[in-house]
Amino acid sequence: MTEIKKGCRQKIALVTDSSACLPESQISRHNITVVPSVLVWDGQELRDGVDISNEDFWRRLAWDPVLPSTSTMSPYAYVSAFSTARQIGDSVLCAVIPSRLSGMADAARTAIRLYKDDRDVSVVETGAAAMAHGFPVLLGARAASAGADAGHVEDVVRRAVDASAIVAVVDSLKYLARSGRIPRLVVRTAHLLPASIVFSMRRGRIRARPSFGSRTRAIQGMVTHVRRAAIKSNYLGVAVHHAANVSEGHELADLVRTELRPDDLFVTGFTPVMGAHVGPRLIGLSYCSRPDN
Repeated sequence: MTEIKKGCRQKIALVTDSSACLPESQISRHNITVVPSVLVWDGQELRDGVDISNEDFWRRLAWDPVLPSTSTMSPYAYVSAFSTARQIGDSVLCAVIPSRLSGMADAARTAIRLYKDDRDVSVVETGAAAMAHGFPVLLGARAASAGADAGHVEDVVRRAVDASAIVAVVDSLKYLARSGRIPRLVVRTAHLLPASIVFSMRRGRIRARPSFGSRTRAIQGMVTHVRRAAIKSNYLGVAVHHAANVSEGHELADLVRTELRPDDLFVTGFTPVMGAHVGPRLIGLSYCSRPDN
């Protein structure tokens, strides 16, 4: 559980989970409470960043024939998070992955019923995962730490949800297929094609398509996609995601910095729970493109 800085009383505090892939610097600076997501590997439950690190996850995935799966956190993990967040906030806003993709929303709402001070806790569903889930939390937390009231912060979060998405390149749909979130026909077709796979996630829906040509061309296509989405924006936040391919992630960050000139740019590795869904060698961009500041 994230350690909260003392002496920073706010009108509202933000809670989310580790699948948001938020940079540690932003979590600490803006007093965001993060609930570790849960990985299940060979019958053992492992909490993101607590029982298993990003580095240990990718090392084990390379040699272990048993593939990991994921599990919804206990409602009591959210109860604990609400209590932690209330140390600095008069109320709590909990942002969760959309219910069509995960059971986190149900767990968080169950936690509200269990929490002794449920009047001051609310849940909002984002539209995606990784920093497309994290940007709404980050922008809301920035507003909260600047002194905004609960209504304004929730409005900031909801507008950022509508403006956030992720697009990524993977070598295979093997891992996404195991989660049941990709149609079987798409998976079967992808196996027959000598192409990278580009998938996107927005407003709770995942789409996947082949990208013919080189991996470099597919990556450039992601940058072009974000540029088009940001044409009318006054704010653009971009997060480069990688799955243990750190150097490729930093190369993409340099390209994004040059071509898109975002207001915020982060480079973050996929956490173990996110990695279990996509496998190695993912490279992707989460972005939040808002017409207002």
